[in-house]
Amino acid sequence: MTYTPAMRRRKRRRNIIVFILVGAISAAAYGITRAQGEAEVTRTYLDVAYQVATGQESAARSFNEMITDIEQFTRPRMVQTLDGIEAGSDELATLLAEGNPPADMERAHLWLQMAITAWRNGLSDARAGLLSLASNPTDIDGSGAQALTGGLIDLRLGDRAYQGFLSEVSDVDTTILGGPFPSVVFVPASSEELFDPVALARRMFLTPDLAPVDDLAVADLRLEPGPVGSSGGIPVVPVSASQSLEVTITNRGNEVHEAVVVTLLLVSTDGEQYAATSEIESLAGGAARAVAFTDLPVRPGTLYQVTVSIPSGDDEADNDSITYRFEMNEQT
Repeated sequence: MTYTPAMRRRKRRRNIIVFILVGAISAAAYGITRAQGEAEVTRTYLDVAYQVATGQESAARSFNEMITDIEQFTRPRMVQTLDGIEAGSDELATLLAEGNPPADMERAHLWLQMAITAWRNGLSDARAGLLSLASNPTDIDGSGAQALTGGLIDLRLGDRAYQGFLSEVSDVDTTILGGPFPSVVFVPASSEELFDPVALARRMFLTPDLAPVDDLAVADLRLEPGPVGSSGGIPVVPVSASQSLEVTITNRGNEVHEAVVVTLLLVSTDGEQYAATSEIESLAGGAARAVAFTDLPVRPGTLYQVTVSIPSGDDEADNDSITYRFEMNEQT
């Protein structure tokens, strides 16, 4: 087939139109894909920011309740509350650090980062100050009061930085998040007097349950097999293939004790001695733990004295050890 000049011109025009249409469609598709990508980035970041904000709202509420009702707290409850708030804030800071804000939310992200950093610093110092003042509430000019004062300043800085974040996202549609970003205030202006370090020290002075109590005790001792009779007032245990002993260690205080070493000393009337140790990794206030010593080297017809002890130096030295005498029955 022979193309005339007119036919060639019509074919070129058709090709040009096709190219234009293909280009327009490609550009539109690219624009839609890019817009969808940017929307997804924004949506993902908002999810992270919202999770951080709601987590900090819960932390601020717990902190406020503790300060407001400090008279109702015991020391273990106060420590548990502070530890929980700090641990949660650390997790939220890690989550935010992994967030990827879109370009139009970088300022908001910066404000939120500043708030998180100030809150974490403030909580760390406030925790140290509160525990120190609870231990010695009359030391209102000491390091505890200074740490609490500095911590409250940082918490207020975090509150203000978060207000900057809220201003940046005030026009953002948060419908997909389930609602607007929450208010987060660790130190509310309406309760300013309750957060004054001197006032807090006075309130803690009137709350003896906040003071530390350090009292580990050897509470009970039991032989296995146990005594089946007595001789001259001395318990007599039967001859057995294996003699063991179980002792209960109780933390009667309100401070956690780590690495508690329990020592056993077994002495016979023949002058023979046997020593053994066991370690309790951690013992919380009010908790108790049984410790077993097995295969004690005892012989029939012999009188023994066993002493189990824990490190001394706590508030009550009289219960740091227990001594028990027993005799193993004669071999029959």
